[in-house]
Amino acid sequence: MALSSMSNVDLKLLSVFRTVARCGGFALAQTELNVSQATISIHIKNLETRLGFKLCQRGRSGFALTGDGQRVYDASNALFNHLEDFNSLVLGFEKLVGELQIAIIDNSIFHPGFQLGNVIRQFGELDHSVDITVHVAPPNTLEQMVLSGEAHLGIGFFPRRLAQLEYLPLYDSRVQLYCGHSHPLFSKTDKQISVSEIEAHSHAQRGYVSYDQLRDREKPFNYSARAPNIEGLAHLVLSGQYLAFLPVHYAEQFTSDGKIKPLLNEVYGYMSRYEIIRRKSAARTPAERKFHELLIAESDNMELMTPKLSSNAKTSKRSKK
Repeated sequence: MALSSMSNVDLKLLSVFRTVARCGGFALAQTELNVSQATISIHIKNLETRLGFKLCQRGRSGFALTGDGQRVYDASNALFNHLEDFNSLVLGFEKLVGELQIAIIDNSIFHPGFQLGNVIRQFGELDHSVDITVHVAPPNTLEQMVLSGEAHLGIGFFPRRLAQLEYLPLYDSRVQLYCGHSHPLFSKTDKQISVSEIEAHSHAQRGYVSYDQLRDREKPFNYSARAPNIEGLAHLVLSGQYLAFLPVHYAEQFTSDGKIKPLLNEVYGYMSRYEIIRRKSAARTPAERKFHELLIAESDNMELMTPKLSSNAKTSKRSKK
């Protein structure tokens, strides 16, 4: 029988299930919950009875959520985040309390200008009681996390525009096409390489960019591999089997020791804009508002890679607080 109403007992059961799912099993959740595995098992069975379906499988093959279990886990994350937001907005007033869920793309830590760590340090120096979680994920996952309420804000490169989200420019980064040291094109100079030759070789596609979102110069490529994140693309390039686009700030750790090199930069290189995304309809907690303010200050103070964002673009979009 499905839940007809939510009680404190249900919230407790959901909290236990959420911990088990996040930890990846009963044994790993035991220490965090400070109860026995038998007690955890009883809580999960009671929740399954209340909901009317099975949430997880466990046995010799290991722990795994069922399809319904994954759906409940995602919904419970959103629910508890909303409860934290309620406590912060209604009970905390302008105090910095509750949770702050930040979701960021996987390669930004290598950017020479923007550093999320600086913003977290500045926030940490404030008088607050905020529990911060940093998630790392590809752009499409960042969007879903912000839309579902699992994250208060996301930071990354977003090739599409969703009506439910607001987009605020944060920093720019150069993107180039790369090949690995063992690739046939590595030993050639740009003058010896033609566009048709580039198109003939195998390419790795960014899994978060659809074919329609590719730039015109990329559409003729021979895509035979893909990865949903930058690190996956880097592995494919390093293999010497594929060409792929990488942010320069990420690729420099490999170009510096000759493991990869850019190809036809004047033809294929471009600037990519990284942005902050927030859900338009979401209430802003004091903690989120303050962290957002610090993000903007970090963006304003850092030395952006050229071409810089225009002041007009910043002003028009940053008026939406």
